[in-house]
Amino acid sequence: MNVLLGQRPDLLNAIAQAKTVALSAYVLPAENAVVRALAVAADRGARVVVTLDGSPYFGKAGNGAPNPNANCAAVLRAHGATVRLSDAADPAVHLKAAVVDGRAFLDDRNWPASGHETVVETDDPAAVDAITAAIDGHANSQPGLALQKAAALALEAATIRMAGGDRIDVATESFGTSIVSVALCERARAGAAVRLAVNARVLAGDVHGRERAALARLRACGVAIEAVTTVEKFAIVGDVAWLGSANATASDGDMLDWGVRSDDARLAGTLETAFASAWSRGVPVAPPHAPKRAAAVADVRAVNSPTPSPSSSATNAAVAAM
Repeated sequence: MNVLLGQRPDLLNAIAQAKTVALSAYVLPAENAVVRALAVAADRGARVVVTLDGSPYFGKAGNGAPNPNANCAAVLRAHGATVRLSDAADPAVHLKAAVVDGRAFLDDRNWPASGHETVVETDDPAAVDAITAAIDGHANSQPGLALQKAAALALEAATIRMAGGDRIDVATESFGTSIVSVALCERARAGAAVRLAVNARVLAGDVHGRERAALARLRACGVAIEAVTTVEKFAIVGDVAWLGSANATASDGDMLDWGVRSDDARLAGTLETAFASAWSRGVPVAPPHAPKRAAAVADVRAVNSPTPSPSSSATNAAVAAM
């Protein structure tokens, strides 16, 4: 898919001149600059439609605080925007996307104030239509563009397996047993130099040890792993790149999310530079021991396939053999 790397200011500038805006996020605090821009746009008469997850963090805002999305919705509605909070009957919303007057923006994070994010843009009509529909809750993936988590992980795994090159670099905020871990193991065992960067904060919070268990299996395949401070989600195989907001963990049904594959060597080079910078400051992850086979098999039963079925026997068998 044809995408260009962008920045959050590009989105803010577009919203400032927009006639129509559709935007989605997993969590969006009311004080975010994007929310302020949406409010101003709605005040001057732009059509602003926002979709947010109804229960971010599984309904636990933390420290007794109210749901941040409910607060954001109240603020935007007061300015005339239309805001939809997903409910239990809807797909979970992990999609960070915006369509502004026919141009789409995809963010790997929730439009953060820090600006530490990866944003891509496209004005491809088919992609823009698909992203608009996904923001409205109706995912319809296109070639090279996935708009559900299961499809995004399938696209990432396919990129890892099929793209040329014997060096593979992958970054993710959190990691677990999935079709991505199977693909990484396969490539490492076939002789590719595979490196995986995971977020140190998320790994430190792995109280049940599931992420470390998955990483232990991957190290046994020959994958080098480091804990880093960044939270990007991408894979680079030669001149081909996958990037998205989907974490490399077990897929969650029909969750709205995104992932794109790009054959643009310049984009892959930019991501490789970011990976090298994070890796140079990272800390090697060395799990104390590999998990028992029985635990590996039990973990993989929760892995979803890229199809609507709850699990894939082919994926399960592959992971059990890791």
